[in-house]
Amino acid sequence: MFNTINNNVIKTLGIDTLPLEQQKEAMEKMGAIVYQEVILRVLELMTEEDKDEFEKLLEKNPDPETMFTFLGQKVSNVEEIVAEEAEKFRAESADIMSQIGN
Repeated sequence: MFNTINNNVIKTLGIDTLPLEQQKEAMEKMGAIVYQEVILRVLELMTEEDKDEFEKLLEKNPDPETMFTFLGQKVSNVEEIVAEEAEKFRAESADIMSQIGN
């Protein structure tokens, strides 16, 4: 699931045309922002019990694949949320860049 999400973010943000090394670097910088927004939205949809379980999972410092597998089990549309947040980030970034260019 994490690879699917990762590829979705890469494509949505338009960095899939960059060389692989630059894609990786961009994902490290931009991906953290997108993933943070995804987690905030998903937490709003989870029950208190699921939030407690997620907190315990985070304390174990899971890899991203484990974390997003858990989220996918608790929130059925997590991939849609990732796509929306990636698009939101892309649009905001494009808006900022257009303002800088003026």
